[in-house]
Amino acid sequence: MSEKKKIAVIDDDEVFQLIIKKQIEMKNIECDILNFYNGQEAIDFFKKLEQEGANGNAPDLVMLDVNMPVKDGWGFLEDYAHISSEIKSKISLYMVTSSVIQSDIDRAGSNEDIVGFVSKPLTNEKLEEIFS
Repeated sequence: MSEKKKIAVIDDDEVFQLIIKKQIEMKNIECDILNFYNGQEAIDFFKKLEQEGANGNAPDLVMLDVNMPVKDGWGFLEDYAHISSEIKSKISLYMVTSSVIQSDIDRAGSNEDIVGFVSKPLTNEKLEEIFS
């Protein structure tokens, strides 16, 4: 039996957090969802994993928003770059944002930690693609 996947959703929009949860449930995708409402909460989580040597508790998938209070997606990525490759190696990180600014798309495309850039709203088809 395969282990249940873990997903981290880093987004200050509570409605988006709820929609993602419902979409995953509707698709019968078995997973645990970690919710973070800004980049600082999320990077603190990753740093704690690193300090505790708890690499097995890292999420398999991260959905990261660009615009958030406290620490935005870009600030998160600056800190995430310093997280051990042992932790990051099992993570697929997607930037999921309502931003359609070309400079954000280009910047995401040049970041080696980002697997893909997805525009909101997240369609069921795109969600399936991310999970496949």
